[in-house]
Order: sequence, then C-alpha cells, then structure tokens
Amino acid sequence: MEEFNNAVVLTHRPLRDNELFQIRIDVLIRKWSGSIEFGLITQTPDSFEFPATMTIMRSGTVVMSGNGILHDGKAANSPYTHFNLDQLEEGDRIGILKKPDGEIHYFVNGADQGIATIGLNVPVWGAINLYGMAAKVTIVERNEREEHNLRVNVRTHDYGALPESEDALAFHQNCGFHAAVINNGRTAHRPNARDDFNHGVVLTNRKLKPNELFEVCLDRVIPKWAGSIEIGVTTHIPTQLDYPCTMTNVRSGTWMMTGNGIMHNGTSIVDEYGESLDRLKVGDRVGVLRKESGSLHFFVNGEDQGPAAAGIPPNVYGVIDLYGQAAQATIVQPNNPDASPHYFETGSSLLPENKTKVVVTECGVSDGNGSFLPLAMAESYFYDTDSSDLRFHSLCGKNARVSNNGLTASRANAMGEFNAAIVLSNRGLKDNELFEVVIERMVDRWSGNIEAGVTTIRPEDLVFPNTMTDMDHDTYMLSGASIHIGGGTVTNRYNCNLDTLTCGSRVGMMRKSDGSLHYFVNGEDQGVAALDVPSNIYAVVDLYGQCAQVTITRFGEMSMISSQLIDSLSLPVPTHLSHRFSSSVGKNILLKNNNLVATRIRHYTHGLVFSSLPLEIDEVFECFSFR
Repeated sequence: MEEFNNAVVLTHRPLRDNELFQIRIDVLIRKWSGSIEFGLITQTPDSFEFPATMTIMRSGTVVMSGNGILHDGKAANSPYTHFNLDQLEEGDRIGILKKPDGEIHYFVNGADQGIATIGLNVPVWGAINLYGMAAKVTIVERNEREEHNLRVNVRTHDYGALPESEDALAFHQNCGFHAAVINNGRTAHRPNARDDFNHGVVLTNRKLKPNELFEVCLDRVIPKWAGSIEIGVTTHIPTQLDYPCTMTNVRSGTWMMTGNGIMHNGTSIVDEYGESLDRLKVGDRVGVLRKESGSLHFFVNGEDQGPAAAGIPPNVYGVIDLYGQAAQATIVQPNNPDASPHYFETGSSLLPENKTKVVVTECGVSDGNGSFLPLAMAESYFYDTDSSDLRFHSLCGKNARVSNNGLTASRANAMGEFNAAIVLSNRGLKDNELFEVVIERMVDRWSGNIEAGVTTIRPEDLVFPNTMTDMDHDTYMLSGASIHIGGGTVTNRYNCNLDTLTCGSRVGMMRKSDGSLHYFVNGEDQGVAALDVPSNIYAVVDLYGQCAQVTITRFGEMSMISSQLIDSLSLPVPTHLSHRFSSSVGKNILLKNNNLVATRIRHYTHGLVFSSLPLEIDEVFECFSFR
C-alpha cells in the first residue's frame, strides 16, 4: 500500500523451449497507476542487479509493459495487442513462451497473442515486475479445461460497474473488505457479520442524478454490535477509492449521516439532525437525495429529515456503510416498492383453513391486510428454524468456503478459479425433504453453472474431486440438462437446464419415499431424474463455472410438507377401474401410479391429458382434484 515499484522477481531456473511460464493476478491495489510488467531476461539471477522497474533495463531483456514490447529497453513491437496489461483484473492470467527458433509469444487467459519478438536463442529466465496496481501473483500450471472455460474480456477500470446507459441504480461490485454485493447488484451485505463490524463500505454503480433518491431497506441486523448503517454521498469513484474501515474516516469529498448527526470529510457539522439511524430496525428505509440546488437531504422511512448540507457538487455517488448492527441492505427501486413479489402459503398445520397467503417483497412480508413483517424476521416467523439442522458440512472442496453458520457456500476466488468448490449437506436427507439453495452471486467469466445432486458418500469419506460429475460411483448429478449417475450420462434431455439459471434462481433436490429423485427449479418439480435411489443420501452442490455463491433456503420444509400432503392423498387403487390416462400427454404433464395420476409439473400450459380408451354411451369419466 505504501510503495509501487522495486518489486522485480525472477524464476529460479531458466525456461525450457515451449515451456509456458504463466502467472495469475491475485491482488490489485487501485491507488496506483500502471500494473504488472512481464517478460524474460538473459542474465542469471545471481548476477542480476535488480532495478526499480524492468523498463529501465538496457540489455538482455524482453518486457511487455502496457500494450507494447520493449527489447533491451527500446520499443520493438508497439502496439502488440489491442489492450494493455493495465486492464487485466484479479484472476486474469498472463504467460510467456519461448519457442526453439527464438520466437517469443505472450498468452493472456490461455490465448496466444502472437509473435512478440524473434531471435532470442539464448537461455532465458522469467521476470515479473509487480509494478503499480499489481500486488500479488501466483505461478499456475497450464490447464486445457481451464483455458476452454476462460473468457478473454477487454475491460476498462470500470469493470464491475453497469454501463452508463443502464438507468437502474445498483451497488458497484468494488466494495469494502468485509462487504459483498449480491442479488444482481441490488443487495449489499457483510457475509460474516457476526465476526466483523466494519469494512462494509459500498458505493453506487453510477453518479446520482439531481433530485434522485438513493434509498435502501435494512434487511438484517446483528444486535451484538454498537452503531448501525451510515449513508451519504461521495465524489470518490468506486474503482479508485481506497476503501476505509468506515466511511466517516474519509477526509475528502464525502458527506455522511451517522447516528443522528452529519459529518463532512470526517468532521461533524450537524450534531442533532434527524431520527437516529442507530435506532433503525429491519424493514426500515433510509435514503439520501441531492437536490438540483446542491442541498443534501436525508430520508428515514420516506420522511424528509430536512436540509443537512449545501453546496454539494453534482458528481457524487451514493454510499452506504454497513457498520455495526447493519448487516444487509437492499436498494429500493423508485415507484416500485413491491417489485417482484413472491407468493407462498404457510401455516402451522396441513389444514387449508389454517394457511395464509402472504406477499414477500424486498422490504418485508405482508398479508395484504396491513400486517407487515421485516424480511429477515420472516424466516423465523413462518418456519421453526430451530428444528432445522440442515446446513453445509464444514468439509468441502479446496476452493469452497462455508460461512453464515453453515447456510452459505461460496467460491472465494471466483474470478480466478472455476471448479474444486464442492459442498455437501451436513447430514443425510429425509424422504420427501427438499434441499434447496438460492444462487446469490455469479461471475460472467466462465462457461457452465451450478451442478446439483445427491450422493451416498459421507463428507468425511469423500476425496473431493474437481467436479462431482467425475465421481464414478454412488453419485447422482444434474449438470446443465444432463443426468449423470456414477459418472455415466443417462440422459442429456432432462426437463430443466441448470446452465440457464441466474442470480435469485432456486434449485433443489428431493428423494421421495418411492426412491425416485426429483429436481426443483424455483419451486417447480421438474419430474423424475432417477429411480431406485438409496436412502440416507447427502445433498451435493458444485459451485462450478459462473456460480459463485449459494445459500440454503427455508422453503425446503414447506416443500416437504406439501409432498407429504399429496402423498397422504394417494388412495387405494380400486380393482374395478376401467380407465386410465393415455400416455400421450402435454409436455408439462407427469403420469404416476400406473397412469392413474396426472400432475402438471411446471408452468400453466401444455397440460392436456386424455383417457386411454374411448368412453361408452352414458359412461361417466370422473377425476379427483387434490392440488
């Protein structure tokens, strides 16, 4: 953080012909300009006098800096590529290879950039200059599967921000050390909020417009800490801010409301302003607005707290600090407070008269009759969470991390790794129990997506592979639209395709009491995936490719109840029945019980069913509806 040069490192031996020397960028420090310089030297490390930067070397060097090639300190091939090394992001790979004829080739994310220079027919050592933003790199081996998945993106320093043409206000992906942005940029949280209380600063993806309200709903609080959410505006750009432990420490271009006071550049300017933010509860809203006149107003639950400051410049970003008790907040979209509501039924028993239809919105749960429950409290209200011990097991793949008391699994270095992130449930699933996760974060970098399934192998006995579809025994997996059993593909045309799922999508699996395995997408049964599945199976989630983070939902308990209810309505089959359903049915129909039961497993169309035989004159064709 305090220096930007004098960081040249060399390989411990000379490179062999056709040997790719490749590194992965692990850490970038945004406060500096410039980035990694990468190349070769002809001097041995023992005799090499390390310079402050490789570009000042005047002999025995080939160095790529920016988008040009320097040979012995002079420009030899400029521009060499259509982008420069300063645009590489964390997780990107750059490599160099010397061919037997002396040609030097550079590789970026597995793609050969062509001839950089020729005629280097002497022993060479790899050389890296951790210059400017480049703070940490790792040597990585070449992997053809990895290269197949890598996507070469030409990026700018605004990578992670939505395009300026996107009008919807969202959080920028660059954020504080303990913060993370999920839900397609609409939600920010501290994933480990019970262990840390600061470093939760998050900025908007674009500048605020005049008279535009930037408002968030407080989704989750952790009572163990003091203090709470802080909100304001700043002139600092999200990609260039050196994120502080708390935004009130920033000494330039920043106006923040903290508690019931206003601070400007770290100094208090109003001590008694409005309603204290430290008293906000889950479901409360807080916002900030810069008026066209340059005055700054804060809002609490829609009420203007009055002018807080004047002379605010027009080029400000919205900022929240998930400090102390504030663990998660979601942006409230203007003129659409109930965007994308979700409906479900719940109740304390299976009797329909005890069920209540509720609406879940971004700020909470309503029954439509004026009763409101904050979103983060809804789980404990509708479900007996103390009775559910279903979690992710602490044993997991080398690139996976389990957090949030075992409810969340993530690939910590999702931009740098795409596999080896398998997680299992902490116990075997019960019959008719749905294990369901919601996708919270994705990276638009790899191909493939979440893979899900079940296995009879206990987590303690599993040698975790790179991907669970590599397992050749006791495992049932859904990858894309393909069902894999024991490592073999049994169908490529299952009723859903996991590669099409996006942030917010839910996927689950259930072994029914008849031994059949079913998958569910967003609560809809996708039909039988496998038969004769053994009992005492563990749920498996493979955070593969684009899928970077999932969290276990509580909808599984209700799904198990619904399944048990339907199963309980299965009646003894009378011996005198003369009709069954025809096997020719709509594509969304699943037939069961020897074609006596027809179920529409998804959507609302393509649900036609027919009798298997024509009706006789005066014959009654009667069906019983139980769902």
